[in-house]
Amino acid sequence: GKTTITTHIAHFLMKQYWAKKVGYSQYHYNWEYGIPLTIIGAKTPWKNPFLWIFVFFIAIKRLFRWYPQYLVLEYGIDHPGEMDFLLSIAIPDIAILTPVESNHLEQFGSLEVYRNNKLKLVTASKYSIIHESLRQYIDFDVLYYSLGALSDINASHIEIGIAGTSAIIHYDHRDFPLYIPAIGSFQIENILPLFALSKILVIDMSSISEYASHSLPESGRSSLLPGIMSSTIIDGTYNGGYLSLREGIVSMKTFLHSHRIIFFLGDMRELGTVSKEIHEKLAQDILDIIPHNADVLFYLVGPLMQSYVAPILSTYFVVNTDLSSQRLGKKIAQNLKDSTTETIVYAKWSQNTIFIEEWLKVLLKNHADIQKLPRQSESWMSKKWAFFKNI
Repeated sequence: GKTTITTHIAHFLMKQYWAKKVGYSQYHYNWEYGIPLTIIGAKTPWKNPFLWIFVFFIAIKRLFRWYPQYLVLEYGIDHPGEMDFLLSIAIPDIAILTPVESNHLEQFGSLEVYRNNKLKLVTASKYSIIHESLRQYIDFDVLYYSLGALSDINASHIEIGIAGTSAIIHYDHRDFPLYIPAIGSFQIENILPLFALSKILVIDMSSISEYASHSLPESGRSSLLPGIMSSTIIDGTYNGGYLSLREGIVSMKTFLHSHRIIFFLGDMRELGTVSKEIHEKLAQDILDIIPHNADVLFYLVGPLMQSYVAPILSTYFVVNTDLSSQRLGKKIAQNLKDSTTETIVYAKWSQNTIFIEEWLKVLLKNHADIQKLPRQSESWMSKKWAFFKNI
């Protein structure tokens, strides 16, 4: 949720102040080069050495221009020492730490080491807003947020519909109604840090409800798209780790009484030695979440889903697997054409040879919605088509 929360904070502050008072990366840069580029206000030239010269000139020019009053940075790490490097560049006044799950363990070796590196963010900051799941690892006073009642900022009366999610938020002895046009209780949770942030910055917290009601998910982050044959596509193909996959599946349970659900899911990557364990854990979670007689279908992309998830799910559900999302996307399209049942297609995870978003295109009702899918730039398209040509 860190990219979504980062974006919420930036857009919310832009609505409270003059937009140019707020700086953030619209490209979601969050790594060693990404945070300096965000601070400078430049776009990465990647491996082009000549374009890096222009970055240098942009940095010099920035010294003589008015700089934003609020800088919203996303600290993402995938190897030891990276958080120390990022903090050597910028120590946050206000740090928000989202749940730490098994996402980038390949180079850390264990979840404990990964978590300890993440916690450096909040020990360095002046104010800290931390997800409840990390309470046992914190030994100083901070604000906690989660959907659970024990957190300083929490939510109740959560209702999920096909058009959005509503809840009542509880914080600072007050209740705030909240609606966001996105599906899932996790969408509500990603708004909660705004309440603590507003109190710190002395912003009227009631303005958060107005902001949320007009806040659409970004491309590939559970955005809603109309599909062929009156289906609804929930596009979560920008990325996805274990927790986000699990929470998305929990949200889909809401619609089992009224819809058939097609899950279009890809491998979770960068898990190192725990890859088998995490994939099998996800499969067991699905068996616990989804009733075994439910009208659901699974289309699983990649060798990890094929090896570890499919054998467990196929005991109770119809499961299709392939190394190519292209072939599975075409099968889903044909399935929708052959069915008269109202259907939701939930698509999650995409990068590193998966590229599910490319085969959502055959499921879209409106051709213009292709531009709402992630990774549609010319450079990304050349990478994707090179892969699909050679698979």
